[in-house]
Amino acid sequence: MRIVLYSGKGGVGKTSLSAASAVRAAQLGHRTLVVSTDAAHSLADALDVPVGGEPTRIAPNLDALEIDVGLELESHWGVIHEWLTRFMTAKGVADAVAEEIAILPGLEELFSLLKVRRYAPDYDFVVVDCAPTGETVRMLAVPEVLSFYFTRIFPLQRSIVRTVRPVAQHITDLPLPPDDVFGAVKALYEQMQDLGPLLQDPKQSSIRLVLYPERMVVKESERLYTYLNLFGFSVDAVVANRVLPEEARGGYFDRWMEIQARHLGHARKAFEPLPFLVARQFDREMVGLPRLSEFAREVFDGHDPAAVMHEERPVEVKREGRGYALYVRLPFADKDAIDVHASGEDLVIQVDNQRRTLLLPRTLAGRRITGATFRDRRLRVAFGERMRHARA
Repeated sequence: MRIVLYSGKGGVGKTSLSAASAVRAAQLGHRTLVVSTDAAHSLADALDVPVGGEPTRIAPNLDALEIDVGLELESHWGVIHEWLTRFMTAKGVADAVAEEIAILPGLEELFSLLKVRRYAPDYDFVVVDCAPTGETVRMLAVPEVLSFYFTRIFPLQRSIVRTVRPVAQHITDLPLPPDDVFGAVKALYEQMQDLGPLLQDPKQSSIRLVLYPERMVVKESERLYTYLNLFGFSVDAVVANRVLPEEARGGYFDRWMEIQARHLGHARKAFEPLPFLVARQFDREMVGLPRLSEFAREVFDGHDPAAVMHEERPVEVKREGRGYALYVRLPFADKDAIDVHASGEDLVIQVDNQRRTLLLPRTLAGRRITGATFRDRRLRVAFGERMRHARA
């Protein structure tokens, strides 16, 4: 099983590339599923066939799926959402507002991932057409964030509620969470447990960045690459889409070709050693299976879209002398925008407005942090000997 996610700024052509990759992989004999997690679905438009909320067969070896986020929310979050809404309205929050804020940020993206995880074992290759940059980062980070909540806070809250419920029922009208709420949270946590490791294993999953050769798009792609590395997700290729071909040269397009050439040169160098693929601007819409096949053949130049194009582990732990070092690749981060600090058995790393709380492995937990440096695009956090009061 192999999963590839196409991500990038809105409008750069992720859907077309996702669909083209899936069409070509199916032609090469891979049992393939192409999935849209973007609420504004356009996968069916690209394929030029109807696509439903369950895997729809559209060609030999090829199924497609447009996830109904509302349905997934109701299935996974309905019981929890109902209790949160009742709790907030009991505190004086207006009904409509309570309904909205009872859906936590990132849940829609999480349930999309769970849907992908559910069907992935049935296929050789799964292609995911992601929502624009911000939603993609949130989608990939939310399982780890919620796992932290579920493992650290949820058991404590459940114990407290069981203890105070008999008394609280006599002194307050506020609704305490019933057991079915805790049961729903537990079920959700169990489904999430292997999601992070699956998506962070470069042999099974990787992300491909799609960009358009313009300054703002390239810069956003650089930031996205940094954030993906922060959260431990492997990127195996960059695709520059809608690049003007030589036959467009002349008159009006000359200036645009100069601009694109400049930004393409910068991007190639900046993203080294990642494979850098180029998709030209065609003279027609690349819609429907035959044209998507043509598109993929040109972009991948005879290579298999399902192959691992580049393998890297953004987060590594190495033994160094009597201690250890944790390395995190942050390729486009500004040194002054990085903050690192320890909190108990956790290491908190923040880059710009993105924060990751790493539960340290047993190898590092309880060791004293002796320093942190940022060099050659990598953050190095050094750990010395174990502190005497730390558990073995």
